[in-house]
Amino acid sequence: MEPTCILGGWAVYAIVNENFKREHGRDYLGSRDIDLGFHIGKEWNRTRLEGSDLALAIKTLREMEFEYLSFRFVKHFHADTRKELRGEDARKTPSYEMFDLFVDPVVDYIHPEAREVFGFVPIDEPLLEYVFMAQKHRIIELFGRRVLLPLADVLLAIKLRSVCQRDKEHKRVKDIADIYALSWYSDLQLEPLKTALRALIPSQEIRVTLESFTKNDLDSVSNALDLETLLIQRVLSELRS
Repeated sequence: MEPTCILGGWAVYAIVNENFKREHGRDYLGSRDIDLGFHIGKEWNRTRLEGSDLALAIKTLREMEFEYLSFRFVKHFHADTRKELRGEDARKTPSYEMFDLFVDPVVDYIHPEAREVFGFVPIDEPLLEYVFMAQKHRIIELFGRRVLLPLADVLLAIKLRSVCQRDKEHKRVKDIADIYALSWYSDLQLEPLKTALRALIPSQEIRVTLESFTKNDLDSVSNALDLETLLIQRVLSELRS
């Protein structure tokens, strides 16, 4: 099994935290959920699909007793004791006394036989193809394992597309915070980052997405990061230009 690709909040944290902490003396925002990326070849037959890294990951998650929930996997924990809750214990515990750990598998291509082989249709993110096929990643140690970490420009492009689909305010605010953080605290300077980003998604799409952020959005990001709204606004304006 090849190193798994880490996405979402944990990937952003891995990219920006060192620089963010150096500047502000504290860690960047963490994440509870875990997003994992997998390559699926368009030409793969059923046998190849059944032996894929995604199929192996699903098997491992089930062995770890994660529950299957739609297109994701979940474990329940008691909010106070942090004890894992299973079966009847989880059903009897009020929701306000629990928190959930979700693992979301994400693929670069939805294979026509995905539902038959995996039992569900995973989330798709076509930009993941750059991570696997164009080698736009580096390998790091996270959670005691070697993982593929997308380069900042790919992760930024993914975040710019995902933020438009958010229907929950806290998810949208976290995405905007991540967009700001990737723009300002990755090791890649803003101008070369913008150039790399525009090779992945159109300039017009970037501009329209950034212009959709409201003053309330930016104020919420400011509160979440404990940074001035004007600082966040200035960086996003530079990213848009």
